[in-house]
Amino acid sequence: MADRAVYFIMETERDQDGNFIPCIAKEGELGFYRTNWQWGKDKKLAQECADDMNKKMGISKKEAMIIQLRSMRKS
Repeated sequence: MADRAVYFIMETERDQDGNFIPCIAKEGELGFYRTNWQWGKDKKLAQECADDMNKKMGISKKEAMIIQLRSMRKS
């Protein structure tokens, strides 16, 4: 299944106040997109938000991790 997108949290993607900014990786694309949202300063809670968003789209944690990792390198 192509063209799926997943939300994820990176330690380095924060706003000036230290809030985590969720990122989006698209299946089959290199790189990621940075949203303009802030999901708080607690990384665990921010990751839970990302997991919940992915789950609502029918994507498991394992699938999300695979899509995220594949977006970081050429296949």
